Amino acid sequence: MRKQVKYIVIFSLIVLYAGTNCALAQIYVDTVYQIQTVTDIIYGNATEFSGQERELKLDVSVPLNAPLPVCGRPLVLIIHGGAFLEGSKDDAGIKLLRQDFAKRGYIAASITYRLGFFLTNQNLNCNVPKWNCLNATEESEWIRAWYRGVQDAKGAIRYLLKQTIDYPIDRNQVFLLGESAGGFISLGVAYLDQEAEKPISCGAVNAVTLPNPSYYDACIAPNIWDIPIAQMNTQRPDLGPVSGLLHTDAPDYHIVAVANMFGGLIAELFSEYSGKMPDLYTFHQPNDLIVPFGYSRILQGFNDCAVAANCVNMINRPFVYGSAAITQLIDTLNIAEADKPIVQFEQTTNTSNCIQQVIDPATGGHQYDSYWLRTTQAATFFASRIQENTCLNSFHDALAISNPIAVDVMPDGLRVRNIGAVGIIELFDLSGKKIITVRAAPDSVHILLPPLSGLFIMRYITTQGIQVHKLMFTK
Repeated sequence: MRKQVKYIVIFSLIVLYAGTNCALAQIYVDTVYQIQTVTDIIYGNATEFSGQERELKLDVSVPLNAPLPVCGRPLVLIIHGGAFLEGSKDDAGIKLLRQDFAKRGYIAASITYRLGFFLTNQNLNCNVPKWNCLNATEESEWIRAWYRGVQDAKGAIRYLLKQTIDYPIDRNQVFLLGESAGGFISLGVAYLDQEAEKPISCGAVNAVTLPNPSYYDACIAPNIWDIPIAQMNTQRPDLGPVSGLLHTDAPDYHIVAVANMFGGLIAELFSEYSGKMPDLYTFHQPNDLIVPFGYSRILQGFNDCAVAANCVNMINRPFVYGSAAITQLIDTLNIAEADKPIVQFEQTTNTSNCIQQVIDPATGGHQYDSYWLRTTQAATFFASRIQENTCLNSFHDALAISNPIAVDVMPDGLRVRNIGAVGIIELFDLSGKKIITVRAAPDSVHILLPPLSGLFIMRYITTQGIQVHKLMFTK
């Protein structure tokens, strides 16, 4: 006799995976899964500092053999460094981060973002590598470069959230990891949430003088934002809202935590944050010459080393907060303790000076002491905060589609009605094993089922959102 099916819609927490929280967290710590990668996906276009339109691209790696949670996989966005002037999603270390986090079970994406800022019109020169290229025309140029990166990263997240069929992301489980300048951007994405926090220098400001021509060959031509100096637009318009302008029709999302690897904060963003702040893992070495460990000007250690080598002081560098200063800021916040981020601050005892760092790069302060140790610590920090099935618990995804589907019991299976858009219907048992996947066209679909008994989860995924339903199969 054909088994009868009882149809129940619920909006409560269902435990998809058996085991303790520790076992669940381990899924997102160990690099155990095979992955698949798609590169150079265009997620938008935006205007960079000199008025040129730039394509923005991302690479995505996804686990192939990992159980798919009902509400989707957690997303981690990886953001490269390079002093806002250089660097790429194609850097070897960034590719490794993206791949390793996908092997842990995340949908992991690395991005390009708008690079570059106006260099000074003064002809400053020092016989120290990269020194010439780090003299901005104003301090505000650093801040505007950071702000553009924050806008782009937010746009990349929203783009990915709209690709629900290709990338089933749990939008309540978003994480960020950035190195150096990417750390600054990651912190901005996580904590810059109010228009009142927008730096004044990111509004419309006075035009600048063109950079000194001496900087073109060494500083501008080698970078992806290469443009002849004479063609640069020196006007500096308002950069727009803190959220940016890309994919603003995407659903809301929740950033759970951020990992800052030897980056920092370019402004104090905590006191105006609304609600519970994302938790923070931050790693820094005390002898970092690029991003100060505490509160100082960016590149302060590098500048001091160059001055000792008979260079003049670098100009127009803003004060920034390194990891130690960030931790102190959070500790002294006059807000409810429940709203403060939980901080895991890790450091070393490395005290090598600039000469020692030049002689032995392994003692350098602006890098990992151990890539595997620090990234595993960050992954563990993230994993302990991952909550499965948040869409069921929060109502958000279950109610995301305005016309919910209906399910009828048929003699040989299920009929799903009120399908408003082309999408995917999936059925899982409570261990996370997928029973069926059906591509659903608008109107209705008839699904043939094998004999089943017990609780099952059905998910309907479209570009508009996700609906999740609980089904009870009984004899």
